Amino acid sequence: PGSYTVGTMSERFDCHYCRDPLQGKKYVQKEGRHCCVKCFEKFCANTCTECKKPIGADSKELHFKNRYWHDNCFRCFKCYTSLVNEPFMLRENNKVWCSNCTAAEDAPRCKGCFKPIIAGDQNVEYKKMVWHKDCFTCSQCKQVIGSGSFFPKGDEFYCVSCHEHKFAKTCAKCKNDLEEEPVWLTMKMNPGTITVSNAQSVPV
Repeated sequence: PGSYTVGTMSERFDCHYCRDPLQGKKYVQKEGRHCCVKCFEKFCANTCTECKKPIGADSKELHFKNRYWHDNCFRCFKCYTSLVNEPFMLRENNKVWCSNCTAAEDAPRCKGCFKPIIAGDQNVEYKKMVWHKDCFTCSQCKQVIGSGSFFPKGDEFYCVSCHEHKFAKTCAKCKNDLEEEPVWLTMKMNPGTITVSNAQSVPV
């Protein structure tokens, strides 16, 4: 943005725009032109991206990629934290976001609680669905399966014990339960990134 100077006029100058005398009054000089404060806001001041009002000569102005803000308007769109001297991201509709809200917004959502899974959270993944470790529970007894073995049944998941009671098939000849292979989820912790675990089958 073009620079300007604010001061009190000691010489005999008129406002470039309204022609009012400036001597003894506060004025702004920009690009070699002298103008009163009122005309500066009307004709020269940048418009705040957030509040859409002019950024006056007495205001502190912040700018980024040809966009301008009052310092008090430069806040996170989600949590309203001031972003002056803080890292930020300019997202859709010219809204600025803090790093924490950006990470939470872009993080995958837990299938159980629908909250974001952020870096450092323990989580498990199965068929492109992801859960916090403690949200991955048995559909029958509600106990946490976590990274233990389980049996998927449609959109539901059962621990080994509940599956045996609810779904186990019996051999017509020996009357013993027919065993199935459960799914076992491995889980890792990877600081700074979202943990993704691979599903694999293991012998019972």
